[in-house]
Amino acid sequence: MLESLQRPVAPMGRVPTTRASTEQSLLAGWRHGLAILNLRGNPDDAAFRDGVLQALGLALPTQACTSVASETHRLVWVGPDDWFVIGPKGTADAIEARLRQALAGQHFAVTDVSSGYTVLHLSGQPVREVLAQGCPLDLHPRVFGPGTAAGSVFFKASVWLWQTDGAPVYEVLVRHSFRGYVWLMLERCTSECGLVTRRFP
Repeated sequence: MLESLQRPVAPMGRVPTTRASTEQSLLAGWRHGLAILNLRGNPDDAAFRDGVLQALGLALPTQACTSVASETHRLVWVGPDDWFVIGPKGTADAIEARLRQALAGQHFAVTDVSSGYTVLHLSGQPVREVLAQGCPLDLHPRVFGPGTAAGSVFFKASVWLWQTDGAPVYEVLVRHSFRGYVWLMLERCTSECGLVTRRFP
């Protein structure tokens, strides 16, 4: 998935110092164009859960603040009857059609919100420390590990984030309108460790 790595970017346009390296820097990149849908339904209804499993191949996460994923799709718990469905580029229509077919006759709602959101991929040794500068969540691995997901803020931007593996690697769902602001704050938070831009195909 990684297409290229660029040299560390210094905040506010300054020349990056030689102290920053890929090993000690934050790696960050936008996963533009992902299919992002909002799904609503009753998790206590076995037919609803079975329909989601049939359509996506994933068991619906019903526990608060959790997320499940396959090689291609991710389901993120947002509320008691509310989830984000995230899939590969260009698949929003197909995902919606599969869900509507599998859930036909049930009380549910599915909405393509891909145009309103994008996903920021974050990894590297200082990732927790960088996030902690603008996010009040406790990201200690005893509390927030792979499969955990939660809504929060990054400075003044509302976000939803989840941890994908223990490296650690995080993904952050950001509204398109806040994309530039979030990136600016990342630059300011990485003046010591450096920021390496990842490019995703």
